[in-house]
Amino acid sequence: MNAIGLGLDTTFDDTSVAILRGVREVLANLTLSQYRDHEEFGGVVPERASRKHLEVIHPLIREALAKAGLDFADLDYIAVSNMPGLLGSLLVGVTVAKALAWSLDKPLIGVNHVESHPYANILASGPWKFPVLHLVVAGGHTLLLRADAHFDYTILGRTVDDAAGECVDKVAKMFGHPMPGGPVVDRYALKVPGDAFAFPRPLLNKPGLEFSFSGLKTAMLRFREQNPNVIRKQEPAVLSSFFQAVVDVLVKKTFRALKSEQLTRLTVSGGLAASQKLRQTFESECTHQGIELCYPPPSLCTDNAAMVACLAAHRYAQGRFDDLSLDAFPNLV
Repeated sequence: MNAIGLGLDTTFDDTSVAILRGVREVLANLTLSQYRDHEEFGGVVPERASRKHLEVIHPLIREALAKAGLDFADLDYIAVSNMPGLLGSLLVGVTVAKALAWSLDKPLIGVNHVESHPYANILASGPWKFPVLHLVVAGGHTLLLRADAHFDYTILGRTVDDAAGECVDKVAKMFGHPMPGGPVVDRYALKVPGDAFAFPRPLLNKPGLEFSFSGLKTAMLRFREQNPNVIRKQEPAVLSSFFQAVVDVLVKKTFRALKSEQLTRLTVSGGLAASQKLRQTFESECTHQGIELCYPPPSLCTDNAAMVACLAAHRYAQGRFDDLSLDAFPNLV
């Protein structure tokens, strides 16, 4: 019989609860976004985020169980993201998960939130064949991972400063758009060609698979300051050209990794993967180069507990449990 797991994710400003049967059957996947609670501040306020998680996590758990038609006694394990993220937010999820695991006498499974992003593809498309290359473009992380089996990873490249998603959100904010800024930039990129302005492609022409987006962000700030009339008249073309630079770096670095590792399978995941422009570019290039692509729908790109539960289901199958000393870690380790 397929195990049933409760997944919790409170890594940043979204509170998410999911119930999963087996590794793919999502019985409930509920997410409450806080972005309107932080909109007036222009960014997420950590203390406010953790307080909001405290307010809503228990009602969300009850709602998820009701939607799945289950009770606590039906659960086989409790899973929670315990890294990386805002420490206060992480502690809310970890504390609730530990309390549930102890009171229900169920296994506790801690999950690396970034590691869980590629598992959204299993929910969407089914198990992948190994080896496979994972590109994770989450808000705070940009990573290229070679996976030779579940839990057998090699980090091939990562950002040395700002992540791609963080850069996009900050540039959108720089141009006066509210958070989250990614969808605004993506809409411009779909409507307006991205070749009107030549912005930097950081590290693109240097060897290696590391990413850097802080220089591009600085270039956009200087361009905005030095060209106020252009911004007023051609903002869509400016932001479309900016996003084209981001897409070029992500796509070309990824295909460089596929070639160097001699891989033919790719997954893309993370919040920025919700971009239609990025998806279209990857689909076109994968078709052209004969690469097997797994790409989740937008609802599974952003932070959600279903992907956490999916990764945890694979850990559960291998008996990879944690004890009640499980702690929260704000950094990716």
